Amino acid sequence: MRALLVRALTAVPVWLVAALTVNLVIGLVKDLGLGWDAHAYWSAWRGPMYDAAPNTLDAFLYSPAFAQLYWPLAQLPWPVACTIAVAAPATALAYLLRPLGLFWAVPLWTIGLAETLSGNIFWLLALVALWGLERPWLWAVPALTKVTPALGPVWFAARREWRQLGISVAATVLVVAVSFAISPGLWGQWFDFLRDNVGDSRQGLGSAGALPLLVRLPLAIAVVVWGALTNRRWALPVAMMLSTPVTSIACWVLLAAIPRLSTRASVPTDNRSPAPARASG
Repeated sequence: MRALLVRALTAVPVWLVAALTVNLVIGLVKDLGLGWDAHAYWSAWRGPMYDAAPNTLDAFLYSPAFAQLYWPLAQLPWPVACTIAVAAPATALAYLLRPLGLFWAVPLWTIGLAETLSGNIFWLLALVALWGLERPWLWAVPALTKVTPALGPVWFAARREWRQLGISVAATVLVVAVSFAISPGLWGQWFDFLRDNVGDSRQGLGSAGALPLLVRLPLAIAVVVWGALTNRRWALPVAMMLSTPVTSIACWVLLAAIPRLSTRASVPTDNRSPAPARASG
């Protein structure tokens, strides 16, 4: 009975945050429309791609490679594209939180509604955190979208996993090369956009007291190196959350990778041989 009471009391603040999130996102949907971030990706090809300033409506911040990958979805009518853009994070978040059981997964999934209903891509980066140590090519995704959370190569370097590091870098370079061959002009526009707006990105909703990226990024690198050297895989999504260029209430979705990461064994490094099995006797 005591354990049940403690569990219920612990859940109260989680459910309170969930209720506040519902109230918040109702207002956001009223003001911005459903899938407000996804609409920026969908409309990127419908005008100058990099004219809107960061943190303004329909501002497209990611590389031309992401725009090119998103192009098929952008050819669909907006209601169809919006449905897909909202359903994908909703499904991914449910998958990531499933190991916690319904008691915790339901309120935490509800707290993620700011991510789900915006159609942002933090859910995609959470999946990269989950799968990227076994599939290092996935680190091209954060590198060509939000850039600074691409910390998988730092993990590989800290653990001297040179093969994985090489694959992660080569995959990113290959995607850039193909994308540049298709649209070289857009890459020049993106680099100009990054140069003109560096240090000028306002913080996102719910992050008025957040530290600037120049403070958070070294801290994130320290966290991921510590996690790599001490075999704590859950440190990777924590570091990625710390290193997001513009913080917002949706960033916490990166932490949703932790429940499944905690159930996975660490990948052995390239320069170490597996320990011999100990005889039982």
